[in-house]
Order: sequence, then C-alpha cells, then structure tokens
Amino acid sequence: MANTDPCDPRPSDSEHRSTRRTADGPTLTLTPFHVAGIAFLFVGFALALYQGLQAFELVPQVSWITWTHIHFVTIGAFTQLLFGTLPQLTARKLGQPGPSETAIKAVFLGLNGAVLLAWYGRAFGEPLWFDIGLGTIWLLTGWLFAVVLLMVHRSDGGRARDPTIGLYLLSPFVYLIGLTFAFGLYSHGWDVPGGWYGLRESHVHANAWGFLGLAAIGTLYDLFPRLVDAELYSDRLKRYSFPLFALGIVPLVVGPVLGMGKTVTAIGLVLYAAGYVLYIYTLAQTYRAGTPSGTALSVLVAQLWILGPASFAPFVLFGMPLGIPDPWIETGALHFLFIGWALPIALAGSLLVAYTLEWPHGTARGDGGDGLVPAKRLPSAVGPKSVLAWNLAVLAVGIGFFYQDQSWSALLHGSGFTVLLSLWGYYLLKIVEQRWSVRTQTSSTRV
Repeated sequence: MANTDPCDPRPSDSEHRSTRRTADGPTLTLTPFHVAGIAFLFVGFALALYQGLQAFELVPQVSWITWTHIHFVTIGAFTQLLFGTLPQLTARKLGQPGPSETAIKAVFLGLNGAVLLAWYGRAFGEPLWFDIGLGTIWLLTGWLFAVVLLMVHRSDGGRARDPTIGLYLLSPFVYLIGLTFAFGLYSHGWDVPGGWYGLRESHVHANAWGFLGLAAIGTLYDLFPRLVDAELYSDRLKRYSFPLFALGIVPLVVGPVLGMGKTVTAIGLVLYAAGYVLYIYTLAQTYRAGTPSGTALSVLVAQLWILGPASFAPFVLFGMPLGIPDPWIETGALHFLFIGWALPIALAGSLLVAYTLEWPHGTARGDGGDGLVPAKRLPSAVGPKSVLAWNLAVLAVGIGFFYQDQSWSALLHGSGFTVLLSLWGYYLLKIVEQRWSVRTQTSSTRV
C-alpha cells in the first residue's frame, strides 16, 4: 500500500522506486586501492600491537609509532578504500561511466608512493620529502573531487540532487583543506590566530569529520539498509541532515584556525551534531525495522563514537573545568574517533569488499549480485557479544587516556588494548578467509 500520510517520515513507494532506479550504473569491481586498504589495516594492527608493548616497556621506544598507526588506519586504509569505492559508487548512483582502469592504476601508484614519502618525511624529520608526498596526495585528491564533479555535471538533475552525491562532493573538497593545513603543521610552521593547536584541530576536523565522516555518512545512508534487508527509514530526514552537515563542517574547519572556538567553531559543532543526530536516528530506526546482523550492529554502534570528541568540545571551548588536562582529553577523544568509529567501519567495509567484489572482467562473484552488499549472504566477523566487548574496550582505553596519571590507568590500557587487538586480528583473519572462499568459488566456476 502506498504511503499517503504527509506527516509520515517514511519514504513513499515512488521514492523507494526512485531510489532503486539510481543503482543501475556500472558494476562495482575490486581495485588495487581495496587491496592496499586491507594491507594497511594489517600494518596498522602490527603497529598498534607494538605500541601496546611499548607502553609496558617491553620493546624499544619509537617516537613516530602513534602518529603512524593512526594515519595508517585513516590516510592508509580509509583513504585507500574511498579512492577505490567512491568513484564507483558515484558512477553507479548517477548511471555514469567511472574512471578507466589505466587512470585507477596511475592514481594508485601515485597515492601510495606519496603516502610513503609523506610518512618518511614526517617520521624521520625530512620536510622536503614530506612536502612532496603531501603535495602529491593533495593533487590526487583534487583528481578524486574532479571525477565526482564531472559525473555530477554529466548526469541528469534529479539524480545529482541526491544528498549522498552532495556528501560525496563535499568529502574530497574538505579533505583538500585539511591536507593544506598539514603543510603548516609539520613542515612550515604557519603563524595563524589559533596557533599550532588550532591548526591541528582544523586539520583533524577537516580530515576526520569532513573527508572520512561525510563520505562514510553518504555511503551508509545508501548501503546500511541493505545490511539489514530493509528500506531507509526516512529519505526526508536524510535530506534535512545534508544542509546541516554542509553548513556545519565549514565553521568546524575554519573556527580553530581563526582562534574563534567560542563562536565560529561552536556554531559548526551545533549544526554538524544536529545533522548527525538525524543521521543516527535514521540508521537506528532502519536497523530496528530490518533483520539484525553482527556487521550492521558493529557499524551502527560505531557511529556513536564520532560524537566522542563533540561531547568534550564544549568543556574545552568554554573553559569549563573537568579536572583533566586538555591534551589528555584530546588524546582520548581522538582514540574514540579513530578506534571507536573509523576502524570498525574500515574493517566492515574491507570484509564486504573481500567477499563481494571481483577483479574487472572476473567470471564469478561471492555475492551473486553487482553491488557492495551481497545479495545472498551477508558476511560477518562479529556478533553482539563481540560488539559489546569491542566498545567496552574502546571506553576503557579512552578513560585510561583521561586519567593516565593514575596507577590503575595501566590496567585499563592493558585489558582494553588486549581485547581490541584480539578482535582486530580476528577480523583481519576473517577478511582473508572470505577472500579465499571467493577465490575458490571463482576457480571452481572457471573449471
């Protein structure tokens, strides 16, 4: 029966049909970016393990481990997965051709060479190599933005007005700003009103809440319903959230650089958080209406952690005392953002990629369909108990960062990291197992 109630936030049957019609573009395929993204998750796991041993003085101290393992999850795994998937998802949604295989291979080599140079320059104090690497990443991000923009320009207006496409355009554009700030952070020491810490805050906001956050939000708006075999709870709320994200991310990025946290940054935080509340509510209601799964539950709960930094921001912005030094709050908040939010999404996305996607011109696929979410069987590496254990461990480690001067913080860190690393490693093994099963199916089909 058609939905005729004007007050009902659920989409109508015509909206459902319109949504399904947008997914008739090219088939999604595996790219070198996806393989590299999964590889970065393995390297990040090894570095996180080393950092844990380092905290207990069981291995030699290495100063760049913390910076490296966080960036290997973000600019490594997450960026690789987005470079491989974002153009394809956009092409599929708009019914446009995606980048050629030649272009993908060239950008892949350029991006990974640049990541290596930027890492070397940052880790070993070589500003020139850092600038070359970072400049190359900036140019290639410009390519990603141009690819999405060109597809939007070529498409019909109805499809291009989808909020997901708007988020896909905003994501790399804001990333360009965040990468630009990195020059002032690590190699040139820009003198800005907000100082070095304001510049770093803007860099984190642009990269995490801007590039990673907006791209993930746009993708999950479309893919999460398929994880639970349901329709999105409300297209209307999705449309309402987009301008809040778009208007909120600008002051969030600009405010700290200008040193205007109590005004500009605070306004951006309120707008972005309002959009995010609509987004989480929509996903939660979609989950309730569908068929629960471990993968969907893990992704849904992870969304709460992106609000971790936001929950502490008012105390920092307005100087409200918490009895915790600001640097410790920032360390814990970043832990919530990257390990609580970004890592579970990257792991879940990698599991889907490993199970579902085949190389171009492949003869068999693991899902029986042509999208990122399998049409037949949803792969899962975690269940409700594992999701609970993961998030309790994230909370324990975060509290340990807040009270790192207390003797019991070592217990929280030790137990929390043990759980996180165990589940992280298990997830990686399941990714390899799923990929191996797909390869076996492919070989059997060819025979």
